[in-house]
Amino acid sequence: MTPLAWVAALVIVGLVALALEVFVPSGGVLGFLSIVALIAGVALAFIEQGPWFGIAVLAGTCLAVPAVLAAAFRVFPETALGRRVLPPPPRPEEVVPDADRRAVLRALVGRPGLTTSDLLPWGGVEIDGVCHEAVSEGGPIARGAAVEVVGTQATALVVRPAESPPAAPPPAPVAVPRDLEEALETFDFDALREASAPKSSSHPGKLDSPETPNKA
Repeated sequence: MTPLAWVAALVIVGLVALALEVFVPSGGVLGFLSIVALIAGVALAFIEQGPWFGIAVLAGTCLAVPAVLAAAFRVFPETALGRRVLPPPPRPEEVVPDADRRAVLRALVGRPGLTTSDLLPWGGVEIDGVCHEAVSEGGPIARGAAVEVVGTQATALVVRPAESPPAAPPPAPVAVPRDLEEALETFDFDALREASAPKSSSHPGKLDSPETPNKA
């Protein structure tokens, strides 16, 4: 074999041994053989073909090593050994605990409720007859106050005081008919007061005299 063929063979053997080290549990033996073969191939390229060819082989080896490792680790989880060695990816419900409860709490956003204890800022609220842990969005909220759910925090509800209903508008003034208004203006209230005044029981023209004292 020519020196060029030996260089190519050593580099290829080193890369193959490096890939097998990922798939075969050799205890580092294949990795050691891979390093020896790669170093030997680069050294032979410098000795037999000159520095420029040696530098080219060294650069190619430095690029090929991470590419081979990336491809090996990409394929390894799909092999039978990889499925036994590597654990399966966790399910969403395992990553986020209480996922079902969180979904139930998110469905309560926007619902009204009553506080079952003082929120300072943590406490309890009752919504549709069910008690939940809650935290106040702003300041403290007294027990028995009406609240509104505005969000969730972990497994608790975020609440704030419910907005008071808008005040009722003042009653509209009653319009008085024009005819009735004119009749009230022309009515003689003085004559009505004179007619309703009580009349004196004494005869007109007769002066009241003091009582005559009893004679003995």
